[in-house]
Amino acid sequence: MRQMLLIAHLTVKCWLKQPFPLIAMMLFPILLLGITYLGLKPLLEEKQWVEPFAVAIVDEDNTFETKLLMKQYENSEELKNVLTFEKTDAENASEKLASNEIAGMVIVPDGFTKGIRGGKNIPVTVIGNPERPFQAKLLKQMMVSNANLISSAQSGANAAFHYLRKMDLSSEKFRAYRDTVITDFTLQALNRNKIYETETLSAFGGVTTIDYYSLSGVLILLLFGGLFGMSLTARSEQTALRERLSLQGVRSGVFFFSNVLSVFLLLVIQSVVLTALFYALTKTWSITATFILLAYCLSTSSLFALCQELFVRNAAKWGAGIILAMGLVATSGSVLPLSYLPEMWRSVSMLNIVHHAHSGVIETLFVGNETWMSVLLLLSFSITIWLVSLLLITIKKRLPWSGQLPLHV
Repeated sequence: MRQMLLIAHLTVKCWLKQPFPLIAMMLFPILLLGITYLGLKPLLEEKQWVEPFAVAIVDEDNTFETKLLMKQYENSEELKNVLTFEKTDAENASEKLASNEIAGMVIVPDGFTKGIRGGKNIPVTVIGNPERPFQAKLLKQMMVSNANLISSAQSGANAAFHYLRKMDLSSEKFRAYRDTVITDFTLQALNRNKIYETETLSAFGGVTTIDYYSLSGVLILLLFGGLFGMSLTARSEQTALRERLSLQGVRSGVFFFSNVLSVFLLLVIQSVVLTALFYALTKTWSITATFILLAYCLSTSSLFALCQELFVRNAAKWGAGIILAMGLVATSGSVLPLSYLPEMWRSVSMLNIVHHAHSGVIETLFVGNETWMSVLLLLSFSITIWLVSLLLITIKKRLPWSGQLPLHV
């Protein structure tokens, strides 16, 4: 134990003598988070990905019902975020469309309201701007959706007419009821000023997207921090130190655990910074989550220490470390929820330290299930990695030949 702490202390002193790689490693998460924030800034600040675009409305029917529909469109908060309506005539709308001033035009033909009353379908003409294909497609989909709403209102009105006829009402009362039914069903279909009502089923288990991916960012950055930490412990100074101490009888297992401890300390420092940023964004943290994160840092440092024992050349260590990190991220459910992944990948995730850390903190902070199972699982992963590493070290020592060992690449 004393030798392990002494070697870890010497390793840290070597890092401090040439601090630039260490500083680069510590600043890397901040730099990556800054770049990611700039890319996701519109989403985080709830801005629109699509700027509102203008659409010309030509109301050739000009009835009370069409004016009411146009008014509801103009007052809709959902549509205001995407569309701005301009009431005009067909000639002016065509000129604006030709000069690329609008994304499209909608023509409500004469007799549209009478068609609804009589059960006759009189289509609305929608003309998109070919120079704005995305906006034109969006306008078309919106109008198709509204047409479906009007069709449903018409079906309801037709059903009401069927029963009104059976009531033997006078022509005057029948017309009055008919107009009332058309207005009521149309307003009901469009839900007055709230045209669309959406309910989103989240794959994140009730956790918001920002909370989910904020935690993912912390764990992924710590994982790659472990990769950088492995490269720091594999520098020429540490290699020379290990060779000298090996000649003095220091066992290989001591070097392994000193590497684990050194990288673990680096990850703990890094996790403090990342946790502070996570708390500033989500306003939540707990003692249980702290222990889960510490156990995750220990598992990560142990995993990359094992990777260092398997390979001698730095290029091989980096290659294996990158493949390992990418595999852990891909199968963890931290980037894509497990419900999106193939069944085989879900089974593989049970052996993934990132998955257990991510799900454990989610359960603790956002679901309310204070559980220590994730801590125990991550500690068991660390112990298993230690046993495998000691077994490999023992096998390497007992090989009958010297020089380049078969386990080395």
